[in-house]
Amino acid sequence: MLYVKSISSSGVKNKIALVAALLIIAVFFFIPYKEIRLERIRAFGEKKVIGIVIDKNVRISEHDSKNDANTNQIVRYRFIDPSGLPRERVAVVQSNFWRRISQGDSVIVYYAKAAPGISRIEHEKENAVVRLLARFSRGNTQ
Repeated sequence: MLYVKSISSSGVKNKIALVAALLIIAVFFFIPYKEIRLERIRAFGEKKVIGIVIDKNVRISEHDSKNDANTNQIVRYRFIDPSGLPRERVAVVQSNFWRRISQGDSVIVYYAKAAPGISRIEHEKENAVVRLLARFSRGNTQ
């Protein structure tokens, strides 16, 4: 009888270990690697330059659960990096900022010193993970 009891407790331990392993794999699946990588590059410092709004647009993305279309206010901007190359990027910005600006207006651009191709503008929308990481990596660039 002792032998049967140890087998069943061993089976429970194996099931717990399996569930724990599956949970760990699930956590790794949801880690935002791209955002972590970008913030790690920005942690080496950012430079502030003036860019120009090339275009502004509205993008309608997929429908949410209520069948309402999600709209994003898009700004395409250009700036010159330290090597003299023009860089161009598209950013989703806050609605009130989008309404205030026009094509040809100046915007403040922050680019990563380590990789000038990685840039962002003031009033750019960022997800919660990026905002959390930015508290630790960016310092006082904003």
